[in-house]
Amino acid sequence: MLQYLTTSLIALFEPLRDTWIWPGLVEVGKFLGTHLISGMVPAFFIAGAIAVFLDKQRITRLMGANANPLVAYPVAAFSGGILTVCSCGVIPIFTGIMQQGAGVGPAFTFLMASPAVNLIALSYTYTLLGTKFLVWRAVLVMISAMAIGFGVRLLCGENEQPVTASSVIMVEEDSGRTDGQLLIFFAMLVLIMVTATGTLDAALAAVVAKIGISGELLPRLLALLAEIAILTAISLRWFEKYEIKLWLRKSYDLFWLIFPKVVGGIFLCGLLAVAFPLVNFMKFFDSNDFGGNFVASVLGSMMYFGTIVGVTIVSTLKDFGMHAGPAMTLLLSGPAVSLPGIIALVPIAGPRKSATFLALVVVFSALSGYIFGMTFEPTM
Repeated sequence: MLQYLTTSLIALFEPLRDTWIWPGLVEVGKFLGTHLISGMVPAFFIAGAIAVFLDKQRITRLMGANANPLVAYPVAAFSGGILTVCSCGVIPIFTGIMQQGAGVGPAFTFLMASPAVNLIALSYTYTLLGTKFLVWRAVLVMISAMAIGFGVRLLCGENEQPVTASSVIMVEEDSGRTDGQLLIFFAMLVLIMVTATGTLDAALAAVVAKIGISGELLPRLLALLAEIAILTAISLRWFEKYEIKLWLRKSYDLFWLIFPKVVGGIFLCGLLAVAFPLVNFMKFFDSNDFGGNFVASVLGSMMYFGTIVGVTIVSTLKDFGMHAGPAMTLLLSGPAVSLPGIIALVPIAGPRKSATFLALVVVFSALSGYIFGMTFEPTM
């Protein structure tokens, strides 16, 4: 179904096939068909919920500018790793965290860690690239994310973010809801996102097969309907109507703040991918020198890598002769940042912080890949 939707969206642009904008339109069609519903839309609902419902004092205490860095940075890195989002899908969640009082350093640590490493990405890494890539990727992402967040904080300071002041009033923090209820609410939002991405398809198919239901997408759709029904029921029971309206309004505002810029960036990435195809640079990647890792990091940071698809791409490039060092570099920089993500980040964090974040991702990804590459014996 998703493939049909993607094909249909690309077919809408068919009259423009022979024009210079065609590669960009194809990438936009692919993105809308595969990532809009499964990744971006749930991310905006999570971001709106964080901005409206999550206790600002708790965010400030754990990840605020004055929080203990020995707590704030690891919390940001590990909490980022539980979400299966791409470098664009994490932007609205990052915005919600920033608006609730997170410090610049921990917030950018979360921004790096979330798309670069999560349980699903790690499982694919193990399947396609093996245990060594799995362990090193997890460790290098966490260390790099904390170093990058600290670097942005050190170089740019803790001044106010240029996010437009929201017209939405946040929910009072003395609500009668318990922590357990909020935990269940956010867990349902994350579960909906994970289910929508297709991560649980195999398990769902095995469950529904026992009651005689089959089909490629039907188990996922049934699970999503059940999860949305549960989310609706607990929302109506635990939240006031005005709170739900605030949540939906905030999600809507974040969507229109971020999504148009993401689409524009995806379009530009499509044009650049044709102008500078990665296979043309393979001669730079057949050894583990820092120059090759740096080129891999720059190219990865410019392209739009899905968190899962990136593992497949890197596995294929290794089969074509890419050294393990640049391969790891691409695994870090590709999912962590992208041109569309940076374009969407500028109005939220400002051009200085956005450029600093991009530069630090490039440098730390290249350095991490170089270090990892030194653990491999050269192939004869």
